[in-house]
Amino acid sequence: MISTSNQTWWQDTVFYEIYISSFQDGNGDGIGDFAGLTSRLGYLQDLGVNGLWITPFYPSPKVDNGYDVADYFDVDPDFGTLADFDHFIEEAHRRGMKVIIDVVLNHVSTDHAWFREAASDPKSKYRDYFFFQDAPNGWSSFFGGSAWSKEPDGSQVYYHKFAPEQADLNWQNQAVRDDMKAMLRFWLDKGVDGFRFDVINFLSCDGIGAENPVDEQGKQIHLNDIDQLGIYPCVRELCGFVREYAAQKKTAYFLVGEVGDEALAKLAPYQGPDMLDVVFNFNLGSIDSFDICRVYQELKDMEKHLSGLPTIFFNSHDMARSMSRLCHENQAAAAALAALTLMAKGVSFLYFGEEIGMSNFIPGNIEEMKDIQAINHFNLAVSEGKNQRQAYGDALEKCRDKSRSYMSWNKSDFSGFSRSKPWIGAANVVHSPNVEDQRNDPESLWHWYQKLIFLCRDNPALAFGNYDHLSLDEKLLHLSRRWDDHIVHIHINFSREKKLIDRQNFREILTSRGISPCEPDYLPPFGVLITREIENAY
Repeated sequence: MISTSNQTWWQDTVFYEIYISSFQDGNGDGIGDFAGLTSRLGYLQDLGVNGLWITPFYPSPKVDNGYDVADYFDVDPDFGTLADFDHFIEEAHRRGMKVIIDVVLNHVSTDHAWFREAASDPKSKYRDYFFFQDAPNGWSSFFGGSAWSKEPDGSQVYYHKFAPEQADLNWQNQAVRDDMKAMLRFWLDKGVDGFRFDVINFLSCDGIGAENPVDEQGKQIHLNDIDQLGIYPCVRELCGFVREYAAQKKTAYFLVGEVGDEALAKLAPYQGPDMLDVVFNFNLGSIDSFDICRVYQELKDMEKHLSGLPTIFFNSHDMARSMSRLCHENQAAAAALAALTLMAKGVSFLYFGEEIGMSNFIPGNIEEMKDIQAINHFNLAVSEGKNQRQAYGDALEKCRDKSRSYMSWNKSDFSGFSRSKPWIGAANVVHSPNVEDQRNDPESLWHWYQKLIFLCRDNPALAFGNYDHLSLDEKLLHLSRRWDDHIVHIHINFSREKKLIDRQNFREILTSRGISPCEPDYLPPFGVLITREIENAY
């Protein structure tokens, strides 16, 4: 029996992101909620995932779908109550599932009590929770336009990296840091197992500084408004607080950082023993088209430059779905990508609906768009003189709604998500893949994900092992993972041609469909073969 007592619990955890408003409606109002999510925990247990990441559920006007928090200590009525949250945590833990929640530390909603008091009383202590000044500098918003807006009833402007309704917090102010620690403690006491820190490198820890440069096209380069030097001690302070609390509780909490950058050199400093446990590797996850040569290089670079485990994912609520973006609706390609996601070294994050191959939702017009980023870009394009069609094209390019439509459970009205019209998406997606059909088909993508997930969790080489071998041979990716005497070999053919593979002295653990009995030594296009050496029986 191999001891894994020195390993952290998240190493053999497969995480599944729940975009809560789109997963399951429990009360029939067209919006997903905790009651609906709790009712589907049995489904998630059957799939095999044992970690859940829940997107923001706090009271919010939802200008940015909950990433504009109006109260850090409650549940938005659309999603239920604190009692519903408590019941969800209890039921998830009863099934052996860990839960991490999204926390938004960079900004609050302008409906938050802190900002309302700051705006109504210039002498309030909360005035210094934000950045007010007489005139804006030239910094631009990540959602388009200026990063400054006039305060509601005063003469000054306030700073917001995102929408005007999302006022940035002043992390130079110790009171802000203390209040955020109190918030983290509140949710830890509620039983959460960790946090996903939203845009953590965006925190303004050095205040408003020098102007940002612009590139040759006149586009602003975000140099001085993110990754400020003060961010590192700030993140270290937050992580240290959580770990001290964990030591008191004699447990371990998982700290995940969304670092808004695709360069490993920018990502790496945020990960470490006194920093975050992992960061989201957008250098891999957010690629806009699939190129196995690039992916292979990223796997090698992450192994070389990251001090801890990488994260492996190709889907999230902020990017187009991989089935459309990377796989071009090809089920075999999706199966190959699933094997890479779950077999490569790192912490795997899946996104709801990925396991059935859900495709992009494309809003038909600007009225169907819910994403504030897209809407802002539409309005900006119109103000620049573009016509409605051109402005819609600009908006669609930036639109994050593509991955946010509701879960497809069956072929009933509203796909089993709700009893009434959903908050987003078409009324009924008849031709979309759905859970019910795929669970009834043993050859479906859902069953392939299930097999991979349980294999990943149950095999110590895949849960804890390092690379014993990593190579690429004409689009045939070879991975070997080792833990003590346990070695697993993974071969994934990302080519559209069959590939010869050596199977001598190896015993098959798992293979994707399509391998012909007449040609057992060939991997078909997008085929997957997972083996172990015969003498190292698992």
